[in-house]
Amino acid sequence: MLHSWRVAILATWAAVSVAQAQSPDVATAGQWTPVQKWPYSAVHTHVLPTGKVMFFSEFGDGDNPMLWDPQTNVLTALPKAGYNIFCAGHAFMADGRLLVAGGHISDDSGLPYATIFDPFKLTWTRIPNMNAGRWYPTVTTLPNGDMLVTGGAKEDRSKNLIPQVWQASKNSWRNLSNASLELMYYPWMFTTPQGKTLMAGYWKPARYLDTEDKGAWSVGPRTSYAHSRNAGSAVMYDEGKVLLTGGDNPPTNNVEVLDLGSSKPTWRTVPPMRYVRRQHNSTVLPDGTVLVTGGHSGPGTDNPNFPRYETELWDPATEKWTELARSSAYRGYHSTTVLLPDGRVLSAGSKGVKTMQVFSPPYLFRGTRPTITSAPTNIAYGENFRVTTSDAASITQATWIRLGSVTHAFDENQRFMRLRFTASNGGLTITAPANANLAPPGHYMLFLLNGQKVPSVAKIIRVGGDASVPTPNEPPPDTGFTAVAFGSEWKYDDRNVDPGPAWTQPTFNDAAWKKGPGQLGYGESDERTVLNKTTPVQSTVYFRRKFTLHAMVEKAMLQVVHDDGVTVFLNGTQVFSKFISNPTHAAYADGASADNTLSQTALPAARFLMGENTLAVMVKQANATSSDLSFDLELKVITDEMQMDALFFESPNGGETLRPGSVQTLQWMTHGSGVANVRVQFSADNGATWTTVEPSIPNIGFFEWTVPRTETTQGVLRISDASRPDVEDRTDTPFTITAIPRFRAITFGEYWKFDDRNLDPGSQWTSLGFDDTAWRSGPGKLGYGGGDEHTVLNKTTPSQPTVYFRKKLTLGEAIRSANLRVLHDDGVAIWVNGRLVFSRYTDNGLAHGAFASTVLKTPITSTGAIDASAFVPGDNIIAVMVKQANGESSDVSFDLELNLEAR
Repeated sequence: MLHSWRVAILATWAAVSVAQAQSPDVATAGQWTPVQKWPYSAVHTHVLPTGKVMFFSEFGDGDNPMLWDPQTNVLTALPKAGYNIFCAGHAFMADGRLLVAGGHISDDSGLPYATIFDPFKLTWTRIPNMNAGRWYPTVTTLPNGDMLVTGGAKEDRSKNLIPQVWQASKNSWRNLSNASLELMYYPWMFTTPQGKTLMAGYWKPARYLDTEDKGAWSVGPRTSYAHSRNAGSAVMYDEGKVLLTGGDNPPTNNVEVLDLGSSKPTWRTVPPMRYVRRQHNSTVLPDGTVLVTGGHSGPGTDNPNFPRYETELWDPATEKWTELARSSAYRGYHSTTVLLPDGRVLSAGSKGVKTMQVFSPPYLFRGTRPTITSAPTNIAYGENFRVTTSDAASITQATWIRLGSVTHAFDENQRFMRLRFTASNGGLTITAPANANLAPPGHYMLFLLNGQKVPSVAKIIRVGGDASVPTPNEPPPDTGFTAVAFGSEWKYDDRNVDPGPAWTQPTFNDAAWKKGPGQLGYGESDERTVLNKTTPVQSTVYFRRKFTLHAMVEKAMLQVVHDDGVTVFLNGTQVFSKFISNPTHAAYADGASADNTLSQTALPAARFLMGENTLAVMVKQANATSSDLSFDLELKVITDEMQMDALFFESPNGGETLRPGSVQTLQWMTHGSGVANVRVQFSADNGATWTTVEPSIPNIGFFEWTVPRTETTQGVLRISDASRPDVEDRTDTPFTITAIPRFRAITFGEYWKFDDRNLDPGSQWTSLGFDDTAWRSGPGKLGYGGGDEHTVLNKTTPSQPTVYFRKKLTLGEAIRSANLRVLHDDGVAIWVNGRLVFSRYTDNGLAHGAFASTVLKTPITSTGAIDASAFVPGDNIIAVMVKQANGESSDVSFDLELNLEAR
């Protein structure tokens, strides 16, 4: 039975109705509704063929799917999938059902399960398991209606290298065994008009995947951005055209496009977003523009300290960005956006954020909307189909957009197309795409737009696909997750040397051992790792592997391939033995076993540890003339998911040098949903004794810590659940706190306020009191034209002569000496508290309109001592101008490092 929450519709909800007259501001900037609470965070969000929205949440709340009706604002609880579907991949099948692949065991550990959600019956159907677990995979609808699954992490936290195809007509999986490749999490996959499958990032180069037969990868065009686009966003914004935005750590505002229809597809850098971002979302709108929302501009995985509330719109016709109305809720890691059939955009979620907002783009405030009176529900490729509308004479565009299915800043289902049409007799005759390469089979939202680019409410139309739906096979029973899989990598010692009695212990030093994937052995030609064979044959070969558990084990099953005898130790204790009565190094096995004998046994749950565990295995030959040896192992466990909360310290994490009295931002990640408050502790003696910094603060993932005036080289920090101290993590290695006179006050890569508008800021811009609140900010390197900038600045035509930068620096003492290193192209001038302390290539003057006196072919780093008396205890301002050599200059660069010595 379904349960419903009748959510009171906010009075302001009606205020965004497109039927009402609106002010000129919303016609250019759009409008957000107020923030509304939801019972769960929308981490995986899908627009169903019914026009409603299904979403599900994160961590322990993963299997709580909800249904939202955009028209009535009513939330309904859906039936559960039967396992934790958080961190799965998903896309719509040709018949409108949603394939959900993978799921959550713990961080970097995925379930092998797959299930199909029927949006018409609101039911879940398990299908056969995949080849192994997948955590953070991507699902892609192929032109033939099959479903491609790529990437993700297996149960044992190793990457799943083998892509798979769900064959809808056969109810079975097909392995692309020749396409083995380690991928990033949630790879940005698209089917192309040429029938290929493109992985657009976030690594470089892009790659094509041939999904026929056993599969094959080939190299595609390399992105021109110099760094990783991790946590950026990608979208196919037109036929065969891909847009990449932001990402990296610290974030960038760099933007690139790729046209797969060109004779030689090449990534091309286009004007940047106004703001650096990561963990943002990109949404294609009915008029072909791309909306970018949310994210953050600070360092780290998720950083609410640097929220990006600004909304930006990219126009592919001009390749320019426009800033729209600001949202009022932080949407970072685990946030989602989808285009609704009425042309609005739902924005929801973020880590632990159980709210939503809806954005009405400017096109909804530009006049009366066209209407679609009728349209077919199903069409064939190449078909000319009829859509009736009383607005036929005013229609200038017919577009359709595949239904959204988004998570982790990437929509795995979204794509946009413009459709050809003719108007006549109160309607339009529209031509469907010629084939499934252009539009993979499934459901699309059809929009009609008039000359003001005002869209109609969409009609959802299905194209292509077989109408018959086979009955899936029953999935195998739940046998837990694989902590160690067959084929995993093992450390091994095949030197015929006795390792001593401690070799089974977790603390044993196996750094000198070799390593390789299973099956390991020799003599049978089926080994992935061939071991050394001595003469006479060595009696014993040794193997070790570590694995991590984030929960207590309830049950465990071991399977081991061996030839001949085998003994298995877990955390130093023997848990299984066969054909070995004498475990000494020189002793042989008690007897011979058949080739690749498979033995299995249940293991005692009490032998497992929360956290790191160690398996140690000896395999013995039956005699000195034995011709072969084999070993591989699989360990499956069932854990108590109620114990799966964990904390992971991100920064600082050891090796840093901190200054007493400075403010350090502590950052951590939380696994699970049960850690409401955390305790922060500091130790000056590497954990021997602890001082509590804060006994209980809200678990928001960061904390501003004032570094104590305790000098030490053994400083560590610990974060723990305020109510369960066993749920904790600490810095990996010690850091240093020292008040030595010399210290680095500014490092390369830090954040700067900047003004790139080609405007003279006036004579006071170098002073501490100057108001720079209208300036933007971003991390270094800052500039344009080099392709390696974290923050891409605006480039005017002709090139602006001067770009300005400012940074506040707070000092606790007087300064004796100061030295800087400044990266610049072309000229540079630097002020401290209004006093000019350094300049180079500025012989033409420091006025806004003056150009640099030298042309640099590439950026250079200038160094030098500067006047230390310009610095004062307390707040200081560093102000920098960088000048171009002329109006045709193609690039500008800036970054700075400042080293000070206190008195």
